[in-house]
Amino acid sequence: MKYEKINKINTKIIIISLALIIIIGSVLILNITKAKYKTTVSVPIVSGTVKYSGGYDFKIMALYQHKDDKNCNGDECYEPIDEMPENGYTINTDKSYCTIDGETQEHDKLATIDGKHTISKLNKNEKCYLYFDKEESKPKTSSEVLASLGKSISASCPSTFNNGEKSNSLICKVADDFGDSYYFRGHLNDNWVKFGKNSANQDIYWRIVRINGDGTIRLIYSGEGSPATSDNGYTGNNNNIINNDTYQYNISKEDNKFVGYEYADNKMHGKGTPSNALKELNIWFSSNLNDEWANGNGQIDPNAGFCNDRSGSNNDGTSWSDTMPDSGGTGTTNTFYGATLRLDGNKNAPTLKCSTNIHKDEDYFTAKIATGIKQNGTDAVIKGTQSLDYPIGLI
Repeated sequence: MKYEKINKINTKIIIISLALIIIIGSVLILNITKAKYKTTVSVPIVSGTVKYSGGYDFKIMALYQHKDDKNCNGDECYEPIDEMPENGYTINTDKSYCTIDGETQEHDKLATIDGKHTISKLNKNEKCYLYFDKEESKPKTSSEVLASLGKSISASCPSTFNNGEKSNSLICKVADDFGDSYYFRGHLNDNWVKFGKNSANQDIYWRIVRINGDGTIRLIYSGEGSPATSDNGYTGNNNNIINNDTYQYNISKEDNKFVGYEYADNKMHGKGTPSNALKELNIWFSSNLNDEWANGNGQIDPNAGFCNDRSGSNNDGTSWSDTMPDSGGTGTTNTFYGATLRLDGNKNAPTLKCSTNIHKDEDYFTAKIATGIKQNGTDAVIKGTQSLDYPIGLI
């Protein structure tokens, strides 16, 4: 075996080479690490993206999802979940937040944009707590509802109302308090709707009266049993009188207060005491539609309103307007109400707008849970009376 002595020069070269490798390696590692903390990083998440500076040193500490419970309040409405929800939920921007060392960060952006959850402007070491609400579907406009029904405005709709319509089937347009409304007029065979079941588990049938200006549909009860081909109505034995009986609207006619769907003593626009009609309708609703209402499936509008226009005058020659002052209307004072003032003589000027502007929240009867609808063309919100147990009224 031959032994060979290593030359000192070769040893130096080896040592220098190793040193260069170590230095170059260190520089690369430092540069990569440094770049990581300078660059904004995008990390895909379920149905969204997290964008932040500072590497991967942040944590989603907790996820909460809104419960489907109408009776909950505040934080008790949210329950912890293990995965970020996908479709149908949005980040609650008011409740969601991120912290560093326990201090809430105000610069973060936590939102759902175009259906994607986006978390951005985060810094290193942030901890995030995200709350998700069920996304509310955008309601259709009245014209979109009309289009979805395959209907169009009839060219022969009247501009005056001197005569009824007995032969033609028309869909006409006129403004209500919330926008453009489309009403069904004349001889109609194709505006039937089946919705709900009665206490005997029979299907309930309705007819579309009109499409409201806010895109909801106003229905009138038409009884049980499938509709016949003619507009007379029904193949079943029942007709469109609830409980197959007739009722007195109110218990007396000796005081103008009894014009009210609800009324109060000595008030032209009173509420609080239900009319006999309202009592009977409440009984019928609770027996036949309470499940659909209580389940909150979005099919019965909580803002549905029923106009009991009690604007009036003690002079039948008064021209009705949105801004007219009231006169009459209490006790046994001779009173000509809005409907009479609009239609008396040759005026023939009906309207789908409810009462005068000052009394819309007194004469437009809505459910206790109503939140209101913005009045067409203004920033005012019409909440109505917010006094009814159920959204039901008379045509």
